[in-house]
Amino acid sequence: MIGKADPDTANPADGVTVQQRVYNQLRTDILLGRIAPGEPLTIRGLAQRLDVSAMPIREALRQLATERAVELLGNRRIRIPIMSPQRFDDLVVARIALETEAASSCLDYVDDALIEKLVAYDAEVDKGIAARDYDHWLASNFAFHRTLYSAQPESVFLPLIESIWLQIGPFLRLALMHFGPELSIDRHAEALDAMRNRNRPGLRIAIEADIRDGISHIGKELIKFNAAAKAEETAEKSA
Repeated sequence: MIGKADPDTANPADGVTVQQRVYNQLRTDILLGRIAPGEPLTIRGLAQRLDVSAMPIREALRQLATERAVELLGNRRIRIPIMSPQRFDDLVVARIALETEAASSCLDYVDDALIEKLVAYDAEVDKGIAARDYDHWLASNFAFHRTLYSAQPESVFLPLIESIWLQIGPFLRLALMHFGPELSIDRHAEALDAMRNRNRPGLRIAIEADIRDGISHIGKELIKFNAAAKAEETAEKSA
């Protein structure tokens, strides 16, 4: 939560403008799925929630719209995009293509210190799963992947990958909340083993499996569940 501040001035302590703070807060909320797909938002409501004026909210939403994290509808309405089956499949394919390439390209920069950080993040993922703490669970998982893909200093992949995470994060949280950890399997251990052995093909396989056995699997199950529920509702109305 952002504290009360003048929306048009920088914080002298860290040089970050309130607009940047608002953007970072909303971005984090979307990435971790704190705002559900389809949930209606208003500039006034967000401004009250973050205790700022409307101007930094508008600018942050424009920036998030360019990343396709929010939809700016008519009559000043805003929402997190609703996930369709085709959009979900496209996002998963994009994640696999970008993240396997990012992991492969950064392997030469991975050292023991980085692997230790990744092991620590993976342990935090397990803690989040055990506690059903979805913020901790998702944040630690994203941190694992972000730390790996950041190993190559000049990588162009991470901004593209994070844009996809923003689009898929709210739906991922819904799926996790609906099905829990039973249907979601992470392949971080296999990825770590591949890094230790400098096994580039093995790392690509592990990252792809992590995405397919995690978000792809439970996401498809939630889409099936929602489709069945909608069909049942339609049948009841027509009966």
